[in-house]
Amino acid sequence: MDYLEVAEASHLPGLRLALTAGVPGPWSESAKALFRHHQVPFHAVRQVGGGDNPDLVTWTGHRNAPVAVYEDEAPRVRWLELLDLAERLGKGASLYPQLRADRIEMVGLVNEIAGERGLAWNARLFMLDASYQAQGEKAYRNPMLKDYGYAPGAVAAAKQEVADLLGWLADRMQQRGSHYLVADQFTAADIYWAYFSNLVQPQAHEVNPMPDFLRKSYSLAAQLLGEPDPILIEARDWVFEHHLELPLDF
Repeated sequence: MDYLEVAEASHLPGLRLALTAGVPGPWSESAKALFRHHQVPFHAVRQVGGGDNPDLVTWTGHRNAPVAVYEDEAPRVRWLELLDLAERLGKGASLYPQLRADRIEMVGLVNEIAGERGLAWNARLFMLDASYQAQGEKAYRNPMLKDYGYAPGAVAAAKQEVADLLGWLADRMQQRGSHYLVADQFTAADIYWAYFSNLVQPQAHEVNPMPDFLRKSYSLAAQLLGEPDPILIEARDWVFEHHLELPLDF
């Protein structure tokens, strides 16, 4: 993917989307998919994962990605803010279910996957723990350890949280008998599971050519917890085949 630097992008009109460059960060990949689904063009802006990103902070007030800046509106960083912006600016089928009960369920489900203390948050702790085990206190030079409240021993609770959620998701899909997570339609929940599932079983290099160091990190969950239920990966692959772009470009 071609990226603009902050100095170039900050003066442009339209939608600017700060994304983690060079890796398939699940938050960034999901954000791209929201806007692509709704056919909203955007300028991709470089963010360096784990970096200080001072220019991005000066422009948006945020160091991490994704950050969406539309015209002169306030920056948006939370997944629900990004979804609502895509829904407002774009066209095509909504990524919200039609029924209110299903919408409430979808928002809660995506938050379990992508929100604070959710699947990805805890899977990140696996990676930070591996870094700490290898480097000791030097690992704290990475600001993400502080951001995620990492402390030695935190990985035990994280393992239980991830295992519980994956088990719940697998049981749910078995009972529903559908490739979709909510209702019987493609929703934001399917987008977020599709990309975030790489944290528990990375896609093949042919479709997701992530750097070797990241593939090793993304494989930690399976090493710690065992392979996820095949039904979860089958759903991921089906959604990519029918709704999302491959190979990933980051």
